[in-house]
Amino acid sequence: MQDIPSDSFSVTAVMLKQASQHPWGSDIWSLSGIVPGMSPIALKQAETQGELYYWPDLLVQLHPLYCESYYHNLMSGHPMIYLVCHHETDIPQPLLITVDYDEAASYMETGDLVVNALLSDELCVWLEAYVLTHYMPEKPKKRLRKQWHDSREKS
Repeated sequence: MQDIPSDSFSVTAVMLKQASQHPWGSDIWSLSGIVPGMSPIALKQAETQGELYYWPDLLVQLHPLYCESYYHNLMSGHPMIYLVCHHETDIPQPLLITVDYDEAASYMETGDLVVNALLSDELCVWLEAYVLTHYMPEKPKKRLRKQWHDSREKS
């Protein structure tokens, strides 16, 4: 019997804060990566670029309804993970971490800070197992053509 993959995974987000080069600009925040998945070498390189902030115990939660979006993320060639933050103070506060681009995009439209990073191999394997278990693509449907003229007309 095949093991059913878990629908959640706990990660630590590693955010990089860099000073803006513009005198009136605010700090630039980016998602360096997530642990597990970020190598010690990558962490050392990120430390040289700016100030690192860690947010442990963030939960990536999957839902069977959004498997199509997860599938497209995996098939993109560069699967991404998105961290949604409230940015009302100097330090953004994580609100959500997701692998669903559509969900992240809806937060972008509301003005929340959304940063992304490549999805680690370990999480790709987990996400792939979840998608294979819960996703069944719809079969393509043939469209019926509209009849633009009255069939009773004489030619």
